Amino acid sequence: MARAGMRYTRPEGRLPRTNASIRRALDPRGHLSGVRLDRSPVLVLAGGGGLHGIMFAKLGASTTVLDISRTQVATVRGLARQYRVAVKCVQGDMNDLSRFRDNSFNIVWHIHSLVFVPNARRVLQEVGRVLAPGGLYRMTTVHPTTLRLYDSYDGRGWHPIVSYFEDKPIRDEWRNEGRLIATTLEYGHRIETIVNGIEAAGMVVDGLWEFSPPNHPHAEDDRDGLLETLFPSYLEVRARKL
Repeated sequence: MARAGMRYTRPEGRLPRTNASIRRALDPRGHLSGVRLDRSPVLVLAGGGGLHGIMFAKLGASTTVLDISRTQVATVRGLARQYRVAVKCVQGDMNDLSRFRDNSFNIVWHIHSLVFVPNARRVLQEVGRVLAPGGLYRMTTVHPTTLRLYDSYDGRGWHPIVSYFEDKPIRDEWRNEGRLIATTLEYGHRIETIVNGIEAAGMVVDGLWEFSPPNHPHAEDDRDGLLETLFPSYLEVRARKL
């Protein structure tokens, strides 16, 4: 998908001009309020191809971006040159953060990618290991209920593709102008799996939100756009290491 330049693998928009507007863009709902970023070590986990790592660096954080895609890592390197910031870019798998020492980061920022791994607990255990005591973990993922309902409309309503109590993946096809680019398996990890996995990794949840953002891409599709007014499209969790 990254090699094909699909929209979800590319940065959206441009970097805002001021630090205040960058902070608002990075954290639109204010869930990082009061958290110091200047000189703070930050890991943007599975965050290649986007602007989040650049935003943290612009705000003075010592920023590392890890992503499994060589193409997306190269995109972040190019953005760092364009915006004249220092970002350490690493190609790697979020399941294995062994290249990083224990307690290395004050913030782990993890956006929209947990859905692509079958074992959420393994990733969360790694996050808990590399996060420093008192550090903050912020994660968003596709809401496990709504993921099971996408593309299931039959003219009268939506029907779960798999039961909420099953951990089976859902197959998704990614197309560009009708041409099949890639097929993915996506895992709707249950809220209990995420919260209990965070606890088992030595962290404690101190915030949980369910939301559908305005102007979501699914709004182009009347059925899924309507679905997202009835059910949240995303789950956001904030946690701190004890």
